[in-house]
Amino acid sequence: MITENSVSSEEILINAPAQVVWDVILDFGNYGEWNTFCPGMKGEPVVGSPLEMQVDMGDGPQLQVEYVTKVEPIHTIVWSMENKPGDPVHADRTQRITPVDDSSCLYVTIDEFGGEFAGPMLEAMGKIVEKGFNDCAAGLKKRAEALYRERLSRETPAG
Repeated sequence: MITENSVSSEEILINAPAQVVWDVILDFGNYGEWNTFCPGMKGEPVVGSPLEMQVDMGDGPQLQVEYVTKVEPIHTIVWSMENKPGDPVHADRTQRITPVDDSSCLYVTIDEFGGEFAGPMLEAMGKIVEKGFNDCAAGLKKRAEALYRERLSRETPAG
């Protein structure tokens, strides 16, 4: 969904516990296995840490560096551009997990924009970012559900 100052994925149901989804999100080294929008990620999920991302806006991965600004384990991680005063565009990317029950959760990712050129940037890039976020959400769902099924099959005794 695109608004005047944000882009988000559709909220999706993931049939895996919130902890499994959280672990996939924080497993930066394996983003290339499931995240076509951001197939490369280096860094630590610690407030203040830089994240070196390879983001594919349709013309191949480009390096982008953002900084972790919030971590609420198993629920929310936010990373942001430097967002210095006077920057033409500010951005804060939130990934949010909401448990539904012990074996499923909802996931959504949102980029909130500010700054003098946020509007024109959204007009130019909003649909590309929205598609990337929905692709990311679909990849996360597929990866987390596969890992959860694998874990369940190991825990289920053979009959």
